[in-house]
Amino acid sequence: MKKKARQANMELLRIIAMLMVVILHYLIKGQAVVSLVENTSVLNLILWFVEALCIVTINLYVLISGYFLVDAEWKISRLVTLWFQVMFYSLGVPVVCLTLGFGEVRQWGLYDWINVLFPVQMEHYWFITAYVVLYLFVPALSAGVKKITKKQHQLMIAGLLLVFSIPKSILPIGIPTDRFGYDFGWFLCLFMIASYIRRYNIPFFCNKRRSFAVYILAVMGIWGISFLCAVLSRKGLPFTYAMEMPYCYNHILVMVASVALFFVFRYIQIPQGRLSNVICKISSYSLGVYLLHENLAVRTEWQFWMGIEQVRGGFGIFPHMLLAVFTVFVVGIMVDFVRDCIFKVVQRSCKKVFERRVTTIEKK
Repeated sequence: MKKKARQANMELLRIIAMLMVVILHYLIKGQAVVSLVENTSVLNLILWFVEALCIVTINLYVLISGYFLVDAEWKISRLVTLWFQVMFYSLGVPVVCLTLGFGEVRQWGLYDWINVLFPVQMEHYWFITAYVVLYLFVPALSAGVKKITKKQHQLMIAGLLLVFSIPKSILPIGIPTDRFGYDFGWFLCLFMIASYIRRYNIPFFCNKRRSFAVYILAVMGIWGISFLCAVLSRKGLPFTYAMEMPYCYNHILVMVASVALFFVFRYIQIPQGRLSNVICKISSYSLGVYLLHENLAVRTEWQFWMGIEQVRGGFGIFPHMLLAVFTVFVVGIMVDFVRDCIFKVVQRSCKKVFERRVTTIEKK
């Protein structure tokens, strides 16, 4: 069968989503943003607005995956390849750091090494753990989606939002079942939304300008609610928890912003040619950026290796952030390119060994 060409517009969105991931980790794990209860300076408010712009990142990744997986052929080989890719980084990065003396790997205990040896089970990369569980359910989900009616599909999405999103978006207190979008349950909700878009579309979002406007309005809502709750908290009212909730992946405004931005790129036309080929090629290595910079050995170190403490607290953090994020992204793409080349060499070697053994058996 002829292999389907990648859609450059969606691959571009995947690249942008990965850049957003790096920005979030730069700001949060680099301690560049401070709680709005403690600091409402212009700089801190701008940084939190950047957070609001980027908080859609994980939702975008799952929406893109769900949009294509619902009609794609399910292959266990994809999970096997993903597992080897994750292990390459999970174990490889700490070994390199240990060899070169980077980070705190030499102080690691047994638990830390078990974490890198069993990355999916131990949630070394929480996104990978949730994604693997989702992918295992894809055959059943895809078959079910094609059997249910449009009305049933809408009711399922509404039910999932009532469980995972709407109550936590309204109530000013913690909900015991809420994992803030860091789990398979929220990924299931996003998959159902993506599959609905694939089957029925959402006419309201078919206009790019309208979709972009909704995205910006939702982002402003995320930022505004958080700021308002911070102001109330500074007055002694119990809104500190509510201040943090708009920046969760499963908050209703984050979900709306994610769907809106997804539609913006869905209708962008990138003609086939050199540009689309470059976009698709870079996108195919983008997961490596996440697996590299979010590795346990470096996830809270790389920001300081790049000198974030020297610009933190001043407007010089913006050019520094752009340079740091670009550097991490480029290095991640290059490392995953090397990883892919190694995997292809090993795959060809294994194939040749297998073919020789088969030929030997046939001769006998």
